[in-house]
Amino acid sequence: MLRILRETIAEKGLFLAWSNGKLVGIANFEKCIDGSGWLSMGRTDPQWRRRGVALFLQQQITVHARRKGIPCMRLWILSNNSPSLLTAKKGGFRPVCEAAHVSFSTQVKRGSAQPHLHRSTSSESLKSLLSRDYLSKMNGYFGYKWHFVKASEKLLKRLAEKGELYSDGERSFILTKPEIAFDRYYSSFTLLNGSAGSSLRQVKKIAEHYSALRLGSYLPYDRHVLTVARRTGFRRDPWGKHCIVFEKKI
Repeated sequence: MLRILRETIAEKGLFLAWSNGKLVGIANFEKCIDGSGWLSMGRTDPQWRRRGVALFLQQQITVHARRKGIPCMRLWILSNNSPSLLTAKKGGFRPVCEAAHVSFSTQVKRGSAQPHLHRSTSSESLKSLLSRDYLSKMNGYFGYKWHFVKASEKLLKRLAEKGELYSDGERSFILTKPEIAFDRYYSSFTLLNGSAGSSLRQVKKIAEHYSALRLGSYLPYDRHVLTVARRTGFRRDPWGKHCIVFEKKI
């Protein structure tokens, strides 16, 4: 936790709540690629729980985000965290989708050709992805890196221009370039179209050509998709086993 906190402090988005010189709560704010704001890492001193600390931090971060011209805030909470779910609703957040986080650690794969996929940025092809099964299951939202964003043709085009939108005619998915996160390389992915099993295997093949890294994804909270992910070698992470994603217009 201390390692994560050091990296978070360096990003300069951490908000702290104090009472008489004592730190009683923290929460982190980040701006997402779609222009929204992301609230995470909420923690309250056990002696200060149920005393409005989390709600106070939400309100202060919302004021900060509004001043920056950010139109909405999002966050996710585990489905069994009743106090935090109640706080989010009190703060004006509403649930928009459900997901589960899965991950897989790849190994370097040498001596084989990288799978060939093309990247299509035509308006028609991008627009068609917006109505596919995975985005439909997530109410039009998807996980990008550590955030949830709202799908749009403009956003998909931007990701395609970044070289992160892959398609081979049968499958389409987003795969981010590897970045150092918590002392190791990490890439996130999002399924957009095609069979879950074949898409997950293709994601793994491409990722293996970067380097040994950890792959992660917020998949729809769907029994079939999660079962296929498990059979393909992905493990469901306990810290994100069932996420309720919330949004607040500001």
